[in-house]
Amino acid sequence: MDEKYMERPPKFNKSKYNTKYQKEHYARFSANLKPEEKQRVDDYCKKEGISKSDFIRLALEMFENQ
Repeated sequence: MDEKYMERPPKFNKSKYNTKYQKEHYARFSANLKPEEKQRVDDYCKKEGISKSDFIRLALEMFENQ
């Protein structure tokens, strides 16, 4: 078979891979907060240098350990 007509494997699509991985390993949720509550969360996260996801994880851990 002529090399020029050989079938090539599909190229790796990192974006597609990341989307699939996120769907398989993580879940999303949203919350309705008053603006001042959201600001408190934002301020705390910025002060502590953590993400909002980490904030939720820490809060959950605190509640579970009470």
